[in-house]
Amino acid sequence: MDRKLFSDFFHRNLPSDMEQCIDLFAIFGGLDDPINTDEDIETLIIKHILEPFEKHQKDIFELLGDDLLYGKLLHAISIGDRRLDSAYRRARIGKERGREAFEFLLRIGYLSIEHSREVPLLKIHPKQRFKKEIERHKISHKLRFHSPFLRFWFAFVEPFRKSIHEQNYSPMMEHFHTHHNEFVGFIFEELCGLFIHEILSLRFEDTIIDSGSYWDREVEIDLLSETARGELWIGECKWTNHKLNKKELHKLEEKWTKLSLAPDKILLFSKRGFSNELLALKERRLYLYSAEDLEGLTRRL
Repeated sequence: MDRKLFSDFFHRNLPSDMEQCIDLFAIFGGLDDPINTDEDIETLIIKHILEPFEKHQKDIFELLGDDLLYGKLLHAISIGDRRLDSAYRRARIGKERGREAFEFLLRIGYLSIEHSREVPLLKIHPKQRFKKEIERHKISHKLRFHSPFLRFWFAFVEPFRKSIHEQNYSPMMEHFHTHHNEFVGFIFEELCGLFIHEILSLRFEDTIIDSGSYWDREVEIDLLSETARGELWIGECKWTNHKLNKKELHKLEEKWTKLSLAPDKILLFSKRGFSNELLALKERRLYLYSAEDLEGLTRRL
């Protein structure tokens, strides 16, 4: 995630609070046109994305050409778990052709790659066999879109291009409202990762040497950072309309225990704050941040 992209979006549009800023950035981040943040989100989508559909489509597909393969792959990445292998399956593209398409999308700047930090299992002796599901498991990298707007386009707009072209926006809007919160949640996670790298590293007077999400065959952790001091910071993000409670902390603890990790700092990020029970918890390693704390990312350098 590019801090300048987020900061510029904030100063161009001046949303009322950070919750609104993140919500709108997940859709319009990467578009240069200012938006009226006093208008409701559906009106803004129609005015800035659906009505000028033809213009956006021409701009987006100028580099992609007429090959529908790229659109299928980008759609698969936008709505899936972002793993390369599962994107190929979802798009029904063979690995060889999919790899060529992916490398092209990297070259033109539509995507970037997030490398897996999973360590391959080592066999004690050459003939050792693991369970079938473990033997079949392949370490897979994940993909990120260059801008939130591109991800929004391929998740919600491109699949409904026919009805949008006919100025029937209802099918697209119904689909959007069903998946809205989940969609914004990933952008919130990206911004929280940026907050750790850009703000918390300075606040804790440490340097991040490796950061991002962590995933393997069994466990997924939103945020995992290693620092120059040798500390391990583990975090979780929740973009939901209820306060984050102690149960979420226990779930995260189960994950790091499964990986035999011992975090020096536990970072929880919540859209709507935290339960009283969690706020009262006396855990020296625990740090709690709401969406409003991300305002630090809007300060121009």
